[in-house]
Amino acid sequence: MNTVVAATVAAAVCAALPIPLLPRVVGSFDPVDGRLPRRATPAPAVLGAVTAVLIAAVAASTYPHPGRLPAYLYLTVVGVVLAAVDLRVHRLPDVIVLPSYAVLAALLAVPALAEGAPGRWPRALLAGAVAWLLYAGLRLLPGAGLGRGDVKLAGLLGVATGWLGWSAVVVWLVATTMISGAVVLVLLALRRVSRRDPIAYGPFLLFGALIAVLGVGWEPAG
Repeated sequence: MNTVVAATVAAAVCAALPIPLLPRVVGSFDPVDGRLPRRATPAPAVLGAVTAVLIAAVAASTYPHPGRLPAYLYLTVVGVVLAAVDLRVHRLPDVIVLPSYAVLAALLAVPALAEGAPGRWPRALLAGAVAWLLYAGLRLLPGAGLGRGDVKLAGLLGVATGWLGWSAVVVWLVATTMISGAVVLVLLALRRVSRRDPIAYGPFLLFGALIAVLGVGWEPAG
């Protein structure tokens, strides 16, 4: 048990090492339409604190399965960057999202074998494909407001939640839909946005996935 605790702490510490670089990464992306950023780059202290709290939460939620930590801690740090970039300039950069497919798939292959549940890996890939197709279809609906980046991110998060199980995929999709709907309704009621204003959807996708990981990340392989 002490070995598991030590491995969990070590993984969390390693995941926190890039924190000082995150503000620079977030600030390096400009809007694709040439407009000014919608928000300033988050303060280093704020971005660092949020990332550290999420790293600790994900590490605790996957205990006692340290083999899963590299994948989900990687997604945590990348997710913070993507959420901040999307809120700032309404972009989910391909240079981050697309390579993350390969990284996440590789990192999830190891614990699938180590935990004696090799079926988790193909299920993760299938869930990623299903999520990609689902959001690609939703993007075609009138007034959906989804971008291609949202579709690509959905596929990535489908892989991450699918590895944990179909129940995690459902939790992610339901949480994303409910939270995004509630936040948009509040913003409309407060007249902070209009029905025509674009709203960054990436943070909702990421927050929904975080809820799924926190909820079922501790479950044993199966």
